Amino acid sequence: MIQNFRIGSKSGIQENKSEESNWIALENATEEERTQLIQKYKLPEEIFIGANRAEEVSHLMPLENTALKNAYVLVLTNLSAAKEETIEARLEPIIFIVSDSLLITYMTKDSFFIERLLKRYQNKIETFEGLLTYSIFMIYNHFIQELIEIEKEIDELEIAARKTTENKALFKLADTERKMIYIDHTLAGQKSTLATLWEKEEFVKTIDDQKVLYDIQLHQKHAEELVRIYRDLLETVGGLFTDMMDNNLNHLMKYLDSAALIISIPALISGIWGMNTGGLPGKGSHFGFFMVVAIAVLLAIIVGIHIKRKDFSK
Repeated sequence: MIQNFRIGSKSGIQENKSEESNWIALENATEEERTQLIQKYKLPEEIFIGANRAEEVSHLMPLENTALKNAYVLVLTNLSAAKEETIEARLEPIIFIVSDSLLITYMTKDSFFIERLLKRYQNKIETFEGLLTYSIFMIYNHFIQELIEIEKEIDELEIAARKTTENKALFKLADTERKMIYIDHTLAGQKSTLATLWEKEEFVKTIDDQKVLYDIQLHQKHAEELVRIYRDLLETVGGLFTDMMDNNLNHLMKYLDSAALIISIPALISGIWGMNTGGLPGKGSHFGFFMVVAIAVLLAIIVGIHIKRKDFSK
């Protein structure tokens, strides 16, 4: 799907006819639409390759030999709010192709990113640089919101680690760690890309609202700090799960060893009295069997009480 908009200093952003537009937004575009766009503006054929993968590398680079003047490409990754999908499916690479007279955005699947951007900042955006700035600001808002949700998951996992080591809790721990790994690497890649973008003086000077630039940098630091804290917390929770499993296993082995020791007492006595030799007490008595059982049970009880009272930690 292709949408055409006009970005102006007076009207903000308005949906417009294709021949009068200066912003082209592509979502879930067909192969024919991509090819047509590449040929029309003489873009590199591989420019949209990798935009459908969560592992797409964030980068900023100039575009040469195109039909666009002073063109460059900026690739960033947004995080959608679809909770039922995996983290890989929720990471949405967005390609911005910026020039003096035209802005192109490209996303490989249906997304609410453009819709939310227009809903929040339609009347505030007057330039291409302003659109990029507010897009980056919204992207980091999405990551921070997700990190806040991850904090709640970590709190739940910590409580679960103190009570249970069931597979369900361990699977949730693995899923949360997977989220953090993807978010960590995504933000790390975007940090260096945005640092290069902020060094472009002509870009910074044309930003509509300089306060947004400060807010973005603050959000960057906030998100990166949250990632470091939560990854450390996840390591702690993972260690707690391991310690709890080891502790439960130790208690189980202690119980089994104690039970085996107690059972060995009657087994030893019955084994001795079961020998096919003479001279054993009670051999000729009708009460011999009951005497042996009573002795075995009594000794087993005594050993059991002794083991229960014994402090093996010393």
